[in-house]
Amino acid sequence: MLALSLCSGCARLRPPDVPAPAAPASSARLSRPADPELDRRVEAHARYAAGVVHDLRAEPSEAEASFREAVRADPDFEQLAVDLAQRHLRNRNPTAAIEVLSESARRPDASAQVFGWLGTAHAQATNLPAAITAFREAIRREPQSILGYHGLATLYLQNKQTNEALAVLDEGAARADANPGFLVDLAGFHIAAGRQRLLSGEVVKPRALALLDRAARLQPTEPVVRERMADAYLALGEARRATDLYEELLSEHPPEDRRQRLQLHDQLFQLHLRAGDPANASRHLEAITRDDPTNPRVYALLGALALEEKKFADAERHFEKALLLNPELEPVYYDLAGVKLTLRKADEAWEVLEQARRRFRPGFLLEFYSGLTRAARREYLEALQHYEAAELIARVAEPARLNDFFYFQLGAAHERAGHIAEAEAALRRCLELNPDHDEALNYLGYMWAERGENLEEARAFIEKALRHEPDNPAYLDSLAWVLFKLGRPAEALEVQLKAVGLMAAPDATLLDHLGDIYAALGRGEDARAAWQKSLEVEPNPAVEQKLRSAPGGSPGAEAR
Repeated sequence: MLALSLCSGCARLRPPDVPAPAAPASSARLSRPADPELDRRVEAHARYAAGVVHDLRAEPSEAEASFREAVRADPDFEQLAVDLAQRHLRNRNPTAAIEVLSESARRPDASAQVFGWLGTAHAQATNLPAAITAFREAIRREPQSILGYHGLATLYLQNKQTNEALAVLDEGAARADANPGFLVDLAGFHIAAGRQRLLSGEVVKPRALALLDRAARLQPTEPVVRERMADAYLALGEARRATDLYEELLSEHPPEDRRQRLQLHDQLFQLHLRAGDPANASRHLEAITRDDPTNPRVYALLGALALEEKKFADAERHFEKALLLNPELEPVYYDLAGVKLTLRKADEAWEVLEQARRRFRPGFLLEFYSGLTRAARREYLEALQHYEAAELIARVAEPARLNDFFYFQLGAAHERAGHIAEAEAALRRCLELNPDHDEALNYLGYMWAERGENLEEARAFIEKALRHEPDNPAYLDSLAWVLFKLGRPAEALEVQLKAVGLMAAPDATLLDHLGDIYAALGRGEDARAAWQKSLEVEPNPAVEQKLRSAPGGSPGAEAR
């Protein structure tokens, strides 16, 4: 059968109601008139109880025999008959299942469920005409139920009679009185058949969507129907419609069960995340923390989302909470260290990494983040030791880690340590892996410009970086500087003034370069003004010397 079962299962059934006899007040009341109906029900109750005991003792044959006697004693005990038939079908004994269900089906008020399972039993026994008859009776007795349609369409599909199966499903869909739940169930049948490759996707999606849209127009109010509708839309790839339905459900009918609430919030978190909506994804994670405040995974995810939104203080807080709840979450240590570096808390980042080092074996991420942190503390030789350790580990176990970002950081550390040849080699390796790495293009171009080397290649690299970020003041400063070194100060001035104008805050290096360019153009007063502003941002002996040496040098600079 398809995933949509005919019955939700009856592993433990309640026996038929048997009124408890009143305690006798006197010996005169010990006898009672004969009551065959009550005697029958008492007998069924006793047989049922015996079956439960046998079940508890793991005696399945004896349990089945007792349940069979209970059904014989009380044919109205329909649910037990269905449960017993399901046992027989699981044991591949359709003959026994047919016997039990046929007795129950002879009752005038037998339900569609009995005939649905009777059809299933006949199908397992490969008696197709009898199965079709039973499923048709299930449809007749309960036309607003999926039971008969499900069974009959499944029978046809399993016998490769696709047109007959679709005709049965169309028959159900054509009912003018079809309610939303029935239409959603029909859509669900199509989806289940598609998953089992009994129907093609080209057939399933338009038919199922039409059924769901029709159900939606009827504006169902039952939460369970709306949830199944959302599940079906999601299965068909209609994530936006599913998300809207789940959001409405959560807003209008929040589940009282905590586990169900958590599942719904988690579902919406995943949907918003896949839709590229980190704000709403975070909203549902925050709700999960209120229901499950000690779940470290949730805080780690909240940190990752905050990081994606560049909410670094929030990311720091969430990562710290995750580690407080579970100190064994190794990747979170590196996420937290990275956030602290972004927040210019290099010493705190180092302490986080030291905690990781005491708890875990050395690995690529531990060494790499240690290198980043040492570099942020301007401990470049120590940073290089960590980068080299990370490179050795990655070459053996994780070569994909050695990407353009790694070699950019390695090159920058070598340059800061004064290892120019090694810096150039690492930055060129970065550009081999990613020719469009604009930071590396700018870094290498500026490094050459500073040294007066490879100036034409440096200019080409910096201009390529600017094609990625044309208004980046650092890249514009690099271009102005290489033009200056090429002996073209007039062109350099135009670029440098644009760079200074784009600065979010005054930058000492850019203002120093502006002063040098003015000086090369013979504009001494403008040069002195630029150098003076540079010193106001950051003291620098070399700039002070320029100011002192310039014609009309500032007495204030001499005093410094």
